[in-house]
Amino acid sequence: EYHPDLCSRVPYTYIAFVGVCLAISLCGLVGNGMIMWFLGFQMKQNPFTVYIRNLAVADFSLLLLFFMLLLDPLIFAAFCTSLLYFLYQNWRLAFTFHFLYQLFDLSSLVLLTALSVDHCVSVL
Repeated sequence: EYHPDLCSRVPYTYIAFVGVCLAISLCGLVGNGMIMWFLGFQMKQNPFTVYIRNLAVADFSLLLLFFMLLLDPLIFAAFCTSLLYFLYQNWRLAFTFHFLYQLFDLSSLVLLTALSVDHCVSVL
């Protein structure tokens, strides 16, 4: 039975797209890391900076998770092994990744809502 080599069939445009997404997420990681450092150690704490710092932590965590998942196509193209195959085999790890994605995404949305409500209340 013939099984085609899946590694040779990975399109270069897909690898380029993943590379661009990795570069964008890396820029976001650096930016959110700088915000966390600046607001955590360089500025005096007030309720507004606490909201922004917590939002930066949630976004940093979500981008780190995306970065790890975006590395999978590059690892597959280079070594013909896939992290996603390992995740499907290990359901606890897949559940953990999905739970963390939901947690970080929803915490970002809740913090943005709290920040908006805080601004609206302060204007009134």
